[in-house]
Amino acid sequence: MLKKILKSLVLFFLIFPTYTFATDTNAELFVSKLSNDAKVILLNKSSDNQARLKQLDGLSLNNVDLDAVANYTLGEYRQKLSDSEKSTFNRLFKDYFVKNVSSKLNDFADQDLKVLGSKKLNETNIVVNTKIFSKKDGQEIIVDWRIYFSNNKYLVRDLVVEGLSLARTQREEFASILVSKGFPELVKILENYIKSN
Repeated sequence: MLKKILKSLVLFFLIFPTYTFATDTNAELFVSKLSNDAKVILLNKSSDNQARLKQLDGLSLNNVDLDAVANYTLGEYRQKLSDSEKSTFNRLFKDYFVKNVSSKLNDFADQDLKVLGSKKLNETNIVVNTKIFSKKDGQEIIVDWRIYFSNNKYLVRDLVVEGLSLARTQREEFASILVSKGFPELVKILENYIKSN
């Protein structure tokens, strides 16, 4: 019986490599630095609001896997689009995402982020667990960062806030528009948002 158990354990660790259960301190440092960099920009009173937003735009473009997020948010509908339509959507999505995130980040200027740990799911995907503390109301929010690692670079692919995936929420919102009004209407909505923000 003991031999069978030991054999099973050996097989288990051969099938599921140790990195599946490992932490990734570099990914944790990446999330911590990204959070700190955003906070420095937000709290820099020597810059005007437009300058701060431009810096936040750059931070998002350099640290978020925008092509992957864009692809995900289109879901199965992406297969119906031409290469030209995909290219148009990806370009608009980048502008939309950056403006959307930058406008929301101002609300987080008073908050502190604490890294709780991480889990390396495989060679390229890591989840970094964090808790955000608000100084204003003492509220605590659990945020899991879905990080993608490739070519020695870490990129954010999703934020799961209190169990709610922001990428999935965006995908559902876009799916509703695509099903009821079609791709041209989604393009128009994105263009209007970009112009007005």
